[in-house]
Amino acid sequence: MIILKSERFGELNIDENEIIYFPLGIPGVPFDRFIIKDLIEPVKWLIAIDDTDVAMLIIQPFKYFPDYGFELSDEIVSVLDAKSEEELEIYVSLLKYNDGVAANLKSPFVINKNKKIGVQILLEDDRYSFKEPIKK
Repeated sequence: MIILKSERFGELNIDENEIIYFPLGIPGVPFDRFIIKDLIEPVKWLIAIDDTDVAMLIIQPFKYFPDYGFELSDEIVSVLDAKSEEELEIYVSLLKYNDGVAANLKSPFVINKNKKIGVQILLEDDRYSFKEPIKK
């Protein structure tokens, strides 16, 4: 058990099997170990283990964007060590946008939930943007 003390989150008791390793890193973030903690359904926190001040709000996008989808390259599938699609979870980060909230559909997080390996990818697909407003 790892105990993290955080101003924002208080004391977090982390089981080592909760830690998600991002072997390719996350662009602009100097850490590669994270946990996911629930906030208010469907919103979760993606929190850096090595600095809990580094945290972002994430959601699984399909409730708000039912047609969202993309193909993973063989390289990314290899990094994730995924044998089936069922092993994978997709998240997108949230950000304040105008008077509401937007999702970054252009750079999703893909996580092998069984092996606790994650990547953030940049989609070439022009259908998706970095700031896609979420409609209530």
